[in-house]
Parts: sequence; C-alpha cells; structure tokens
Amino acid sequence: MLDFWKNVKEELDYNLKTQKELASAIGISYNTLQSWITKDRLPDADQALKIAKQLNTSVEYLVTGKTEEQKGVKQKLQNMIPKLNHLSDDNLDLIDVIAGRLK
Repeated sequence: MLDFWKNVKEELDYNLKTQKELASAIGISYNTLQSWITKDRLPDADQALKIAKQLNTSVEYLVTGKTEEQKGVKQKLQNMIPKLNHLSDDNLDLIDVIAGRLK
C-alpha cells in the first residue's frame, strides 16, 4: 500500500504534534484515526486535505512522498544529462566533489 501513514507520522514528528492533536484538529476521534492507521485505510479526500493542512504539507506529499519541487529538480537533472555526456572526466569529477559537499 501507499506510504500515506508513514508520511503522516514523519510529518507529525517534524511538526512536533501527536496523533491525538491531529485527530482533534481535523474533527475526528483519536480511536477513528488509530483505526485508519492500523487498518492502513486511506481517509476520504476531505479528511486527507484536513490532515495535510494541519501538517503544513500537501495531500500529494502524504500519498507519494514527493513534492512539486522534487519533480522540478528531477526534470532539471534529466535536462542536464545530454550536457553531462560532453564533459571531460575531470569536469565530471569536479561536479561529483561539489555535489558531495552539498549533502
């Protein structure tokens, strides 16, 4: 299944919120939220949107684990591949060093 609840849990940790706080904020009981998580049941679109808003993220991120920004980066990298094919080994090594320092 999708990693929806894994992503929700990571965002809860990042936002320093508990599952009880999330349930209360979106207007459901803690037991309902626990049932969804335990059964790996996705909430309906309205509830998913409420969850995303409470976690300052998007439904897309909660479902896919990816953001629009990541899609843009992937496209930029794909556009660079033909250019990289024309570089010397020394230049490619330099790019690798720079990329390693960005971690």
